[in-house]
Amino acid sequence: MYRFRQLWKFSTLQFHKGVSENQNVSQNVVLRGVTLKGRYNDLPNMLFFPEACDPVENWIPFFSDPANKILDYRNVHILSPRNFGTSDKHYSFDVEDLANDVVRYMYYNKITMATLAGHGFGAKVALAAGCYHPERTTGVFCIDYSPMDQRYHEAFTEFRGFIKKLSEINTKEMTKSQIEAFLKDNIECVKWRSIFSDNLVKLPSGQWDWKFALKFLNDNISFNKADSLAFWPVKAGLYTGRTHFAFPEFSRWVHLGTNTLPMLKVCPQVRGFGHDVHSVQGDNNTLNHWIYEFKDQSFVFASRFTKFLSMYDGVHLLLKDRTEVGKEFVPSIIYSKKDPNHVYSDYSPAHYYHNWRFNNVYKNLDIQNK
Repeated sequence: MYRFRQLWKFSTLQFHKGVSENQNVSQNVVLRGVTLKGRYNDLPNMLFFPEACDPVENWIPFFSDPANKILDYRNVHILSPRNFGTSDKHYSFDVEDLANDVVRYMYYNKITMATLAGHGFGAKVALAAGCYHPERTTGVFCIDYSPMDQRYHEAFTEFRGFIKKLSEINTKEMTKSQIEAFLKDNIECVKWRSIFSDNLVKLPSGQWDWKFALKFLNDNISFNKADSLAFWPVKAGLYTGRTHFAFPEFSRWVHLGTNTLPMLKVCPQVRGFGHDVHSVQGDNNTLNHWIYEFKDQSFVFASRFTKFLSMYDGVHLLLKDRTEVGKEFVPSIIYSKKDPNHVYSDYSPAHYYHNWRFNNVYKNLDIQNK
């Protein structure tokens, strides 16, 4: 708790109002979490989605740490995906529904375009939103995730077993100490045990329940369906914008030898390992998925974040990086005009103000020019 207090003072932190509700209509789902205001005025926004069941509070120190410098470049919205945390609940985990949740949040909060990022399942949500709504996405950053079928990965089968164990008890008939004892006896992984413990919430009736939708979650991961948390469906298509993938060297979720190929398949602008795909060196620790738990590893991931945000995110794809904005010109495509006498020339790729939809910056500029 001391660490949280030390880091929170460096930024304006605001938890979103409202409580999680069960929705019958998918379009009514509202995402909630916490917003960290960046250190400068008029910064672009980044939406970040944690791993399944992981509370948003666990990521606050990572983004708030002044040494990581992420808040120098973006306002950060740490959001729980549907069925987790304080976000609304709905039985569907369809990838298009997950993507639409993101854009709906952006519209309600008057965000025109944003960087989308996530960890594990949260990265799937971010990438899906980029695929379905590229016009609202400046870039995608994925931590320890690859768009592929992970249903048979050891790490996921372990998680599936833990959720099945939780489904065997009725927390409303147990005291908190009894639930904690059950977790200690049945959840072998100390990190998942801690996460499940953090997800306990006391109802107005005095009974205990989970913050996440346990029944929906268990139904989803118990069957090998196309909308499984660990499966990337082909129907999501491609994301043609700027993308960055980073994962621990000995990741249990992204196997370096083979699992990087789907990154290039789904995101054709990815230039390959060492450019947009990075493995972060570290120990062969089974807990390395939780990068914020390790100081050295956390700093390296934050450095990859700031590099992407400062040099590549939102930059026109025909340019190398941000240093070429306004300096390098792109030649017109030869023979793109029917007129044989047309003189082809260079042009400077356009870059728009990040919140043009909800701002009069261009309207006011036109008035001044007149």
